[in-house]
Amino acid sequence: MRSLALVSLIVATWSGALLAGAESCCPAGQAAAAEPQGLLMIEDFNEGIQNRLGGYYNKFESSPSTASTFLATDVFRGRGGRSLRVQAYREEEGFCGVWVHFFDFRSEEPKYLDSTGYQYLSFWVKGARGGEDFAIKLADRRWIEKEDSVQIAYASDLLPHGVTTEWQEVLLPLREMENLRLDPRQLGGMTLEFMSAGDYTIYLDDISFKTSVEVATPLTEELPVTSSISREYPRAIWVWATDRFLEDVAAREAFFAFCKRDRIKYIWAQIYYAFEPQVSFEAPKPGEQPPATRCVIQRAQETRQFLRAAHEAGLEVHALDGYPEYAQKPYHHAPLAIVDALIAFNRESPPQERFDGIHFDNEPYLLVGWHDWDRRQQILREFLELNAECQRRVREQSEMEFGIDIPFWWQARDPATGRIVGEVEFRGQRKAASYHCIDMLDNVGIMNYRNTADGADGMIAHGKDILEYADRVKQAKVFMGIETFAYRPTQVWFALGLPREAFEQVLQDRSIGLTYLSRVNGFRVQVFDDGMSVHVGIELPESPTQEQQARAHDTVVQIAQVLGASGYAKYARQVPDILRSLKSGASGELEWHDLRRKDVTDPTTNREYAAFIATSTMLPKITFASVSFQDLKLQVAAAEDFFGKFESYTGIAIHFDQTYRRKSEATEQEAASEPPGEPGAAAASR
Repeated sequence: MRSLALVSLIVATWSGALLAGAESCCPAGQAAAAEPQGLLMIEDFNEGIQNRLGGYYNKFESSPSTASTFLATDVFRGRGGRSLRVQAYREEEGFCGVWVHFFDFRSEEPKYLDSTGYQYLSFWVKGARGGEDFAIKLADRRWIEKEDSVQIAYASDLLPHGVTTEWQEVLLPLREMENLRLDPRQLGGMTLEFMSAGDYTIYLDDISFKTSVEVATPLTEELPVTSSISREYPRAIWVWATDRFLEDVAAREAFFAFCKRDRIKYIWAQIYYAFEPQVSFEAPKPGEQPPATRCVIQRAQETRQFLRAAHEAGLEVHALDGYPEYAQKPYHHAPLAIVDALIAFNRESPPQERFDGIHFDNEPYLLVGWHDWDRRQQILREFLELNAECQRRVREQSEMEFGIDIPFWWQARDPATGRIVGEVEFRGQRKAASYHCIDMLDNVGIMNYRNTADGADGMIAHGKDILEYADRVKQAKVFMGIETFAYRPTQVWFALGLPREAFEQVLQDRSIGLTYLSRVNGFRVQVFDDGMSVHVGIELPESPTQEQQARAHDTVVQIAQVLGASGYAKYARQVPDILRSLKSGASGELEWHDLRRKDVTDPTTNREYAAFIATSTMLPKITFASVSFQDLKLQVAAAEDFFGKFESYTGIAIHFDQTYRRKSEATEQEAASEPPGEPGAAAASR
């Protein structure tokens, strides 16, 4: 199940939200010769990431094979324009290539291409070295829905001398579709797949349909310069371990010099504080009222010195903190106390020693309760209520800005339910929570975590809808975040979960404390949806002590009793079926592997509960961690060039300082081979 596989378009940062980001089906500003009769131009790659039929293109890959795409401005047919550079590293295992759709897969009612009347599918190709070969596949609606495609021919079958370093036209006879029972009235897309092990670089241009071989493909005339970058946009950076800059003047000065060199203007810096009384992150008891909470900013004098030095270096500093539980009403007293403490801190400080803003990174989708629609609605409403109150206090009582981090996919449609993932009613309007945030806040950082700029799964596609909305409402400034950190593979111990419908019913019981939490007994929670059942587990330490092992075991028992299939008599009988669905679902999830049974026993009752351990691996496409710094700069520059067209766009935000700085200051070889360090404890919510 590959090639045109829509599964490659599933957002890996949560339980399967489809990609966001759209573009005009008919790009403007193209300068090409008039199209001759008998030719239907689909894509010349000169403008945008959607073709004239609304279709996207994207790489596909399965480890250890990899692929990438990039819109090349130095290689094209004619006197200007762009082509699509496709690079692939095909190993003996896995697969890779690129697909191009002839319809908009994001549309609620996709309109497939009626290709009757055309005899050939045409595209132009050249190789970086020559001799490159690949399979050419097509898919109609039926095959699109099966997430696959049908092989028609190899490039070498259609080019007498194979792929060379010169542009050549590939003409694929559409009559071959009849033999393979493909429906020409509902054509969905084309796939190019590299079938043999090797290192490939090819360029594609001018994909079209033709009525005959005599119809010529016009060359692109010289295009006007349309780059939107008239200035270098400043950047923001997350700093989770601020203590080293409070304590070490030399380290601070070196960091400020790095910021100046890398165009960083905004520092989102973790603050140090204490609550009085100490805030509990245990599950709230029904009817329990939160205590009156006071927050005290710690290391105040060192912080003031840091702020003064940062301002002298031309930098802005926004106080950073965050925790998923903060999003919920029973815990609002904690972040509101932080806001009050920072307002008071600024009042008590000289102007040069004040924070410029407050920045929260709360990520409510990490809560167990997020995975039920009704609970999610409550979580989002309370999340928005918190941010509205924080913004009100900041605006009315200070000169600071207030901003938060949000994911790029809240306004996307969940393919499993058809609903907008983060849609919620707030202040009389129903729309994605991301749009509500843009309506009322000073700034938002979009966690737009992809390591490519273009394609259906790139930064541009994910960021465009958000920027278009922000430009319409003209309220929040928008930062587009990139990731440079990668988690090491992590073992997660799961209670064998409930069928989805039963799981959601359990989560609707407000008396179940687990639904409020992102951590249980000190362990971070993970949720795995295999398509049939939903499993809740905890991340294990890399080398757990005996005490940690015992505590982890008891925690899995606790989860199994509430959210495990074997905790309920009527679902315990389904354990064999759930295990089969688990193995089937995990095989398609690249981030979950090495599944094995590891049941747990309640020491009090000796009752056994079904459980398993799986290894979680961060998907490579989420982060630039293993990408060379040169390619990082190339991809970010391409994204900045596009985002710069929007008034609301403020700059790239980099997560986070230690890993990005290591890549920036090291050689490319060192940056690609050196494993990144762990972020500070304050980043543990991500």
